[in-house]
Amino acid sequence: MPAELLMPRVAPAMQDGMVVKWLKNEGDKVQKGEIVVEITSEKASCDVEAQADGILHRILANPGDVIPVNKPLAIISLAGDTPEELAKFNVAKPNPAIVVDGKTVEVVIPAAGPADILDGKIKASPLARRIAAAEGVDLALVGGGSGPDGRIIKKDVLAFLAAGAAVKGGRLAAVPSLPDRRIPLTVMRRETTNRLRLSKENTIPVTSVTEIDLTDLLDLYKSAKGVWQEVYDVNVTLNAFFIKAVAVCLRKHDLLNSTLAGDEIVVRGSVNVGLAMNHNDQLFVPVIRNADALSVREIAAGVAAYVGKIKDNKLTVADMSDGTFTITNVGPFDVQFSTPVIAYPQVGILGIGKVNERPVFAGDAIVKRHLCYFSLTYDHRVIDGVPAAAFRKSLKELLERPLSLLG
Repeated sequence: MPAELLMPRVAPAMQDGMVVKWLKNEGDKVQKGEIVVEITSEKASCDVEAQADGILHRILANPGDVIPVNKPLAIISLAGDTPEELAKFNVAKPNPAIVVDGKTVEVVIPAAGPADILDGKIKASPLARRIAAAEGVDLALVGGGSGPDGRIIKKDVLAFLAAGAAVKGGRLAAVPSLPDRRIPLTVMRRETTNRLRLSKENTIPVTSVTEIDLTDLLDLYKSAKGVWQEVYDVNVTLNAFFIKAVAVCLRKHDLLNSTLAGDEIVVRGSVNVGLAMNHNDQLFVPVIRNADALSVREIAAGVAAYVGKIKDNKLTVADMSDGTFTITNVGPFDVQFSTPVIAYPQVGILGIGKVNERPVFAGDAIVKRHLCYFSLTYDHRVIDGVPAAAFRKSLKELLERPLSLLG
């Protein structure tokens, strides 16, 4: 009896997954434990292995298809299977797909042309033809009409004139519009969309901004970077210092390290700081657990390890789970400050902006300092303005006296 290759459940909350790439074609031999297809689930990717030796008889899902958990992705024929048994699985697929030089190639069905033509003539009403002739519009560029059987009518020509016409030689010359491009949502993007919706529906966000002088921190960072790289083989970034400072402040101002559960505020026992990262236009938020108990160097090593896993497509759901607070650093993208969205059910998120060189008064003298805006978005249902301000004040004091972070 043929074996079904099923969409696996790689996380307890997983409902479905998206096919990324087939590594085998129909008719290829497969061995038990051999990777047959790559899928994505939540915000992590994983490989699906064959559960038995056999032949990949039928691929049931193409790249980009979203398949529920425990539903078949493909059929593997086993030794001794009869033609009658295999015939039950000879169902049509949405589009054919093959693997060529390690890449999945799909048959693309072209979109419909600009306008339907019948017996060499474009289907259009007499009024539409008169308007097009008067305005110098090529009906072939108008597109499929909204009349019966795709017939071009008056409103189609007028809409075309309004949307894509240009003046040339005193007459309107038709300028074809570029077609729309549709991008299917990946599993990761759908998960991000759902989380943003939950945040909007379940929080009352307020954002306040504090300017912090990072001059001394930058000096410390530059001194530590080379030494730690040489002695400990650790690539330290400013984000490691930010995570440490935030974690220390969260332990002191623990309402920001909480969640709202019914009629109770649950203050989390662990300080687990998520750091938003972007790779290939995809958002990942790996979590540094118990960050308040780690040194800056240990945090830097953890961040570097996550960067490597993301690049190698090995970040897991567990790596991004159980965060209690999030940091998003948009400064490297030349953003002065942001109003980040809370990662529900957390109650706070910190946005870090661009570091700017600016003249500052120091007594009667003017000196150059490196200043940066830190934006704290918090859920006003749980945190009032004064506790949020106290958190920002503590953060400012730590980052402006950075040697305390190394203690």
